[in-house]
Amino acid sequence: MRHLLKKSATLCAAAAGAAFLLGGCGQKFDEQAYVKACLDAIYMEDYQEYADQIGVTVEEAKSDLDGQFQDSLDSAFLGDTVTSEEDKEAYKNVILDIYKLAKYEVTGSEANGDDYIVTVEVQPSNVFENLESGYAEKIEAKVTDGTYDESKSVSYLTEYLEEAIAANEYGDPVEVEVNVVGDADNVYTIPESDLTDIESALFPGAV
Repeated sequence: MRHLLKKSATLCAAAAGAAFLLGGCGQKFDEQAYVKACLDAIYMEDYQEYADQIGVTVEEAKSDLDGQFQDSLDSAFLGDTVTSEEDKEAYKNVILDIYKLAKYEVTGSEANGDDYIVTVEVQPSNVFENLESGYAEKIEAKVTDGTYDESKSVSYLTEYLEEAIAANEYGDPVEVEVNVVGDADNVYTIPESDLTDIESALFPGAV
């Protein structure tokens, strides 16, 4: 089931195409606000600043990110003919709940030529720390008590993750550098690899 967690991480990458276009009004680009807006949209489902940064409505920003997340889940479940739609939806919701555990703070930035390097301090969650062994133990318990049902494998994973959320603890803060890269038209983006680095630091073991 670990591949499903990897697929869910593409929500983080969805913001890689987000861009801030400097208009002719002389507005100064705020690279720290941009990074925070992207992270807030990805993890907290707070789309207002993100929408303002990229020049779309909140509804459009939400629809775009939600749509990409749903596409990633659909891809993860491609070919799965045994998991119910109810269990898929429950799994989706628990992943979104995990994202809301994200603890991060944009702490600084520096120019890097025409681009920027933004520092983000994150506190790692241990929600995935014992994923493989914990999930295996849950399956073994179901088999032992005679309640195991192959079609409920995703449901068992969701159940384990709900328990992990309840027991979540954070590690010591770590710093991650994020590149904010502009092009010839002053359109700024965050590389997908940098957003993946943020998620890996926030949730070790998820990717």
